[in-house]
Amino acid sequence: MIRNLIYSACLSAILFSCDEKVPAYTGECIAVSYVRGICGQAVLKIQDTRYFHLGESADGDTNVFLAGLECFTDSNVLQKSTFYVELNPADFNTNCAVCLAAVVYSGSKQYAVRVHETCATPGF
Repeated sequence: MIRNLIYSACLSAILFSCDEKVPAYTGECIAVSYVRGICGQAVLKIQDTRYFHLGESADGDTNVFLAGLECFTDSNVLQKSTFYVELNPADFNTNCAVCLAAVVYSGSKQYAVRVHETCATPGF
């Protein structure tokens, strides 16, 4: 019993002594580029080092995630070298038809995204 308390105290001390080195996502614009995609899904590569923790290494790419694109996303924006996304917006529009094809992606990080051509202010 005492041994468990000591282990718990040590574990708690270790966890609370760690500084969070990476800022949490709080709704800012995230600069990304398009890697590949099909039918409302895309693999996006994070360009800003502050947000690399939101991505992962998968299928030979680094700092990527699988994005579920919002209905009526302008495909012309996806062709730009860099554009911006908002992750998991509260009012995400999913009221559209989608095809059954899926992009090849073996990673686990997935987000619903709203695409923006520019990002004038953080938090939109």
